[in-house]
Amino acid sequence: MTSSIRSRRALIAALMSFTALAGAGAAQAEETIKIGGIMSLTGAGASIGKNAEVAWKRAVDDINAAGGILGKKVELVLADTMTDPTHGVSEMRRLIESEKVQAVVGPATSQETTPLMPIGTEANIAQISSAASTQLTPQVGPYHFSTSPIGENQMIPNIAYALDTLKLTKLALISDNGGMSKAAVTDIVNYMKSKGVEPVAIQEFAFRTEDMTPQLFSLRNSEAEAVLLINSIGDDARKMLENRYDIGWDVPVLASLTMTNYAVGNAATIGTEPFEGIYSVQFEGMTYCPGDALGEKAFAKFAEKAKADIADLDRMGGPSALVPYYIQPFILAAAMNGSGKTDGKSVAAWIEANAGEIKTLTGKLAASADNHFLPSVESLKVVKNPYQLREDGLVERADCVK
Repeated sequence: MTSSIRSRRALIAALMSFTALAGAGAAQAEETIKIGGIMSLTGAGASIGKNAEVAWKRAVDDINAAGGILGKKVELVLADTMTDPTHGVSEMRRLIESEKVQAVVGPATSQETTPLMPIGTEANIAQISSAASTQLTPQVGPYHFSTSPIGENQMIPNIAYALDTLKLTKLALISDNGGMSKAAVTDIVNYMKSKGVEPVAIQEFAFRTEDMTPQLFSLRNSEAEAVLLINSIGDDARKMLENRYDIGWDVPVLASLTMTNYAVGNAATIGTEPFEGIYSVQFEGMTYCPGDALGEKAFAKFAEKAKADIADLDRMGGPSALVPYYIQPFILAAAMNGSGKTDGKSVAAWIEANAGEIKTLTGKLAASADNHFLPSVESLKVVKNPYQLREDGLVERADCVK
């Protein structure tokens, strides 16, 4: 046999081997369901991004341990918005067009989520974020859902607690300038009017502000008896606590979920004294009343495992700061396994019809063709001392019946 023939046969064998390997790789890819996770991993919102990354990876590991989605292993592919909506658009396209993801979780804020929704809709991709602007309707994003309650629903329990329990009527309102908060302010004011009160003052601060002392002085000058706070990131909740404490204003504050979810980490940074008189809301599944059994709720079991596995958990805000992101892949998994399909239209239709069947750490979900904000106002409870968690990770409700 000549050397040229031997070389030709060797080349053919190599090509056949390469083709076989390529085919195996394609088959393996088909056995994997990719979920894109898009968040501010760098930039001003990086603190949120770290929590989301840890929570999503943990959720994917747990889903795979339980059998995956449709019998296939789930792979998480991360993308960084850099807290820049324009860059976020490029990253969303990369996830869909290059990475071939079949669903997306994230981002956290409405201003980042809004420009991404049309891209997901066009590609028939389901998306679950934690954005809470009322402008994110099913008509605008038919395949988009949120694990955050709208801003108005976060304030309704607080308003009721201020009026009915604290017996205070002079309420001021302060918010960041993010999409969720700005959209919520009008709805909150209208709800207050329906209860016979109006804000004595309204102030707004810049997202990730360096100082909100001027706004707080203005609210104090209005003689407000309590302040309603709605914002999106833990850093701004901490700044509000610091500035309120610095000016010596001990007025009660009734805050949104952000205050609760980042209370442990913020208390580790600034101490517990600034939390005096602070109330906020939390999902019922993450709260307790005195006498409730220790360690029985699903969130308690999650918190126990997270404490054992995550070294920087307290700095990240504790187990509750992970939950809004941890449950997102599970909702997608439930919908895909339930519908037997992965496309956005099928996933959305299944969630609209079956949201109440999805078991989460937070409590019961609800959805319809007109509402894609999965938590309802009934799932939120007012809590006190949000930084002070019980041994099992739950926070004490302020409205427990004695």
